[in-house]
This record gives sequence, structure tokens and C-alpha cells, in this order.
Amino acid sequence: MSKQAIFRQIIADFINRKLPKTISRELVLPTNVPKIVSVIGARRVGKTFMLFDLIQQLRQEIPVDRLVYLNFEDDRLFPLQLTDLDDLLRAYYELYPLNKQETVYFFLDEVQEVPNWEKFVRRLSDTENCRIYLTGSSSKLLSRELATALRGRTLSYESFPLSFKEFLNFQGLQFDTNTSEGQALAKHHLRKYMKQGGFPELLALPEYLHQRTINDYIDLMLYRDLVERFNIKNPSLLKHLMKYLFTNTANLLSTNKLYNDLKSQGFAVGKNTVYDYITYLEEAFAIFSVQKWSRSPRKQMMNPNKIYTLDPSYKYAMSLSEDTGRVFENTVYLALKRQFSEVHYFAEKQEVDFVLPDTSLINAAYDLPALTRQREVNGLLEGMNYFDQKESLLITWDTFEDVIIEGKTIQIRPLWWFLK
Repeated sequence: MSKQAIFRQIIADFINRKLPKTISRELVLPTNVPKIVSVIGARRVGKTFMLFDLIQQLRQEIPVDRLVYLNFEDDRLFPLQLTDLDDLLRAYYELYPLNKQETVYFFLDEVQEVPNWEKFVRRLSDTENCRIYLTGSSSKLLSRELATALRGRTLSYESFPLSFKEFLNFQGLQFDTNTSEGQALAKHHLRKYMKQGGFPELLALPEYLHQRTINDYIDLMLYRDLVERFNIKNPSLLKHLMKYLFTNTANLLSTNKLYNDLKSQGFAVGKNTVYDYITYLEEAFAIFSVQKWSRSPRKQMMNPNKIYTLDPSYKYAMSLSEDTGRVFENTVYLALKRQFSEVHYFAEKQEVDFVLPDTSLINAAYDLPALTRQREVNGLLEGMNYFDQKESLLITWDTFEDVIIEGKTIQIRPLWWFLK
């Protein structure tokens, strides 16, 4: 069967297919902008179902034959080259010639599977009356490469695992947190979320399969997204480094110290290799690095970064200890990362966990014994004085209180309240 015939069959099958049930995510994709919309992120975070959900919505107002979805990981299309993509257009307009005058929506899933795909997408955008949506796994569709490949034509959105609110919504869970029972339920499910994480597939699996599934995700990331993509010569070193970072989430990372530790453990490694491997893990969305806040870029570069992971489940999957406090802080960070492109930490005499772009200040502490409370309050107070802020936020497990010192207010709130 020719490629054109295969495309024709796939397109017709999809247009006549009833889509699986979807639940809308918090990330809202635009539907009427003259830009290519790109959704990128790690594997298994639900990018395909985001497209399906958008298609479901558009089917309410646009004829179904103008909504074209193709998954380029479909084995019927292999092998697929750039020149084959002309057959995609020919197949579609052969089926629906009258739509040549209409706006057609093309949803291209895992488009990075086609070598030089960007040439076709640019031409499609420039010459056809269409809207284009792309998804791609971070292994082959990085933000910096996307911007270069599409030359200003794209709006790029990062996709994450489920937030806590989505985690509840996907299970149909609702409760009134104004009541003591509702708050107890919120904390119960939040504790489960901090261990299970937000990968959608896990909601349909029994708990005894969760750790195994997450480890499968990690192995896939390791060998497909990293070892193959970056031609890594020492995968055992990369796996050791990945485990180290996952188990030390929410800690400051000194690359020099890490390099010396690796050398002392017998790894034959150069310092540049350590830097490169950390960068690769960031580009694959496995980890995020948070820089110290400073007006000086040079000072930012000289100070260690704090490391957070894509999902709380990574730490539980690769660590023997739960370390609830670190997972708690990681959960707060991920909620902020979904809202803000830049998050920093602050450190002078004391430390503030998170400084937002408007210099709002947030600390995260799972519990508040006397010494911890004093440290967190002192850090926020120093930060408020430094940034001339009147208020700040301390997120904890279940404390609800306002602390007023020197005319400044520290709001202490529980994590379920912050995430609701």
C-alpha cells in the first residue's frame, strides 16, 4: 500500500472515530491564533490526551472532517521521510477537496519522529489555510530547538504531570475544605499524591504497580531520551547521577562536590561531563535547576543551584527513605513552576525557598517544631526587608495562622489550601 493510501486510511479512520473520554487539564491551548501551537514535555504526562480534549471541544463547533489528527509513532507509517509528508496533504484533500477553501486543523502528535519535520510544518503553515498543533517528547523536541526550527512561528507550552487539583478532578473527588471532614480528606489525598505523583496512567493501575511503572518511565527516559539522543558513552554514570539527583531533590547542588564524590567512588569522569549530564537531564524535563536570586548574572552563576524533579514519585521510586520534607518542598515548587517561567531562591544570612518574578516570597516546611518555625520566620523576615515586601507565605502541612512582626505579615497556610 502506498504512503498516500495509508495516510488516507488513517485520516478517514480518525474522522469517523469516537474519541476516548477526556478530562480537561489546567493548561488551556489557544484555538484561534495565527501561530503553530507546540506542546512539549516528558513522556507519559498526557500530551496526546490534551490534543484529544481540544479536538472534542472543537468538534462542537467545527465539522469533524476539518480536524485532522496523526500520530507519527503509528507503525503503519514506518519508515517515514520528509518527502512522504506531501502524501499527507494529497491524501487529505483527495478525501475532502471542498475543505481546500476552509480552515483545517492539523494535530501532529510526536512529529519529531520524521527527520526534518520542521521544513514541512513551516511550509504547511505558510501555504495552507490551517491551524497546526504539535506535540513532541522532550527527547527530540527541545524548547531551544523548537524556537530555532520554527523561527518565531510557534507558541510553545510545557506539559507537566497532573497537578493536585487535576489529580482530584481525574478521580471525580470533591469535598468542602471549609469543614473538618473536607480538610481531612484533602490531606489524605494530598499525602497519596505526594507519593504516587501525577502521571495520569497511575490512576488506572493498582498501587503495587506504581513503583514499577515509574521505574519503567525512568528507564525509558534514561535509555531513549538521554543515552540514544545525546550519544552518551557512560550510561552507568548517568544512571548513578540521575539517582543521586532524584534522591537529593530540593537540595543545593555543588557540581564540584558532586564531581569529587564521583571520582572518589571510582568513576572515570571529567568535570565537563558532569555538567553536560546535568544539562541533558534538564533538557529531558527530568529535573529543574533553580538559581539563587541576584541582580548580578555572574553571582548567580557562582552560586549552587537547587534541584527539583518533574514529579514527586521519582524520589520514592529511586530512594529507600521517604524524606517527606523534601518531597513536600518539591510539590510546592512544581505548583509554582506551572505558573511562572522563572523561580529563584534567596540566600543571605538566612534563606527563602522561592522568590517569584514579582518578588513575592514563599517558604515551604512540612512541619513546624520551634527551631524550624524560627528559622523559616527569620528567613522570610530578612527577605521581606531585602525586597521591601509587607507580606510573605509559609506553606506547611496543617498550620493556619498569621504572624505579624515589625509591621510585616507572614501568612502560614497548609499545602492543601495553597494547591486548591
